Amino acid sequence: MNALQIGSRREVCWDEYMMDSAEGVRVQMHRPEYKGVALELNELWEGNASGGYACVLNENGIFRLYYRGLSFPTVSKGSFNPGNTAVWCLAESRDGKAFTRVPLNLERYGGRIDNNIIPLPLDARKRGSWFIFCDTNPECPADERYKALVETAKQSLDYYKSADGVQFERVRTLADDGAYDSMNVALWDKETRQYFLFYRGVHGTDTVNGKWAPGAGNAAHNDNLTRDIRVRTSKDFVNWDEPRMITFDPERDDVDLYINDIQKYYRADHMFIGFPVRYQDRYQDDPQNYDSLPGYENRTWMYRNRLHRIGTVITDGLVMTSRDGESYRRTEEAFLTPGIESLDNWVYGDCYFYYGMAQTASDIPGAPDEISMYASRGYMGEKLRVCRYTSRLDGFFSWHSDYAGGKVLTKPFIFEGDALHINFATSGAGHVQFRLTDTEGNYLEGYDSGKVFGDSVERRVVFPKSLAELSGKEIRMEISMKDADLYSFKFDTDVKWRGK
Repeated sequence: MNALQIGSRREVCWDEYMMDSAEGVRVQMHRPEYKGVALELNELWEGNASGGYACVLNENGIFRLYYRGLSFPTVSKGSFNPGNTAVWCLAESRDGKAFTRVPLNLERYGGRIDNNIIPLPLDARKRGSWFIFCDTNPECPADERYKALVETAKQSLDYYKSADGVQFERVRTLADDGAYDSMNVALWDKETRQYFLFYRGVHGTDTVNGKWAPGAGNAAHNDNLTRDIRVRTSKDFVNWDEPRMITFDPERDDVDLYINDIQKYYRADHMFIGFPVRYQDRYQDDPQNYDSLPGYENRTWMYRNRLHRIGTVITDGLVMTSRDGESYRRTEEAFLTPGIESLDNWVYGDCYFYYGMAQTASDIPGAPDEISMYASRGYMGEKLRVCRYTSRLDGFFSWHSDYAGGKVLTKPFIFEGDALHINFATSGAGHVQFRLTDTEGNYLEGYDSGKVFGDSVERRVVFPKSLAELSGKEIRMEISMKDADLYSFKFDTDVKWRGK
């Protein structure tokens, strides 16, 4: 078995990649925690379908929120809302907890110029699907630093460029081999020095070569039709390789996936993580349950007067991870659920995470930073808002052991450095223990950490002997666990691990 070259990179415990054997230890998903409202979407140009396809960018410590302003026709308390046309808006935050609209004052709306609307031609906004990212390719021209992908009515994807992230100019059609009626995303991967494009494709009934068949329309749903996620790569954002569907382990093709939200994880840049939305229409099998869910009046009106599925579909959020951008480990359990029943959840449009993450201060004094993510709540209801959710740093998954205990033996690997730092949590009675071995699994004298307990995102593991003697050599690691979670580990130099 060839040794894994992990150097001094952070290894997140999101999959079984580093495991050679495991007993009593499993990969455990951890759901995010709701932290409240970050922005009320209540301006004239916003409305009940705002947010949705939205992006959060970290611009030198200021978080930029690009979001859709849109209202769909609805009815509430006997009052009809006719809806409006989509616009694209900009808000900012310094702490990632509360956003304020940026007074761009560039485009008149409803007789007002004092707004945060990004000026775009009508063709670029009438489909309502838009994505923006900051190109980190060091060879990217300054006037193309911000790139936007826009769905067109012709089932193609247009590319717009901008130097400042506000004034955009159409460049060309980027691709035309997909359906694109979703949030299609792109990124620069410094690990492989290429761009990735992840986008909506379709296969099955009413489709042709990944696109909607003429006359089918993108509202089609049947048992022989699947909305999938496809990928292409490019060295220059001009010439793209052949499209292919991303794959799952285990292999599956059982559910429509709305959006993909695939991004590189900023603390372990060799990892991809995505947050697709799962689409479920359960009305045919369980119609009686819908009378008990929130929003009965609007749900019934949607069912009778618009697409009936808008009144019956439930959406929730999944999480998936990959090491190459093409093969993914996907959860069956929801990562984000609609939550406790309230005025305006358990509807089509729930659980759409915005693209991107923000590292934010904890609300607990002295506690480490957290990861904030955002999703709209109240879709097609009376009061739409941007809500914030938090996860532990690296904490989407962990290697978890119950009280009975368990053990992991890693594959052989080669590290660089003289210190081991871990992100872990135990109960008061639990622990993790690290023993280093040779490639045959024989314990190495002086490399037993003893039992480590507590809850820290940056604990240094202390060994009797220096790790510098093993740097650059093939070893294994045996990890014993009891009532504990190991989120990540990182070999590095003997300085305080700053979580970078």
